[in-house]
Amino acid sequence: MKINKRKIVILSSFFLIALVGIFVYQNYIAKAATYGWVQTTWSTLTGTTAQHTSNQSGWTEYSAVDSNVSTGDSVSIISETTALTHTSTDDFSSGTSVGALTTGDQVSLDLP
Repeated sequence: MKINKRKIVILSSFFLIALVGIFVYQNYIAKAATYGWVQTTWSTLTGTTAQHTSNQSGWTEYSAVDSNVSTGDSVSIISETTALTHTSTDDFSSGTSVGALTTGDQVSLDLP
């Protein structure tokens, strides 16, 4: 039986593609998880790390929080209101801005 080079290249390519496909398929199958997680409250600031095998429910701890976040039975963002009133030339002249033209008590801003 005579096998030419073209048949060898085609069979080798097919075999290589099949091996790569099996390797990639097996790699993705192994990354599934079979557990859930329930965070009941955010009442304890701690450095403890939860374990997925023993702390799957009833977890109340957290490791860090921003100053604008309120924790406890629930988590919420603290709203912050800031009011600025600029009514005179001195109010506008105190900062460093580009494109502001002050004339007396009037201000004109040039927007880019």
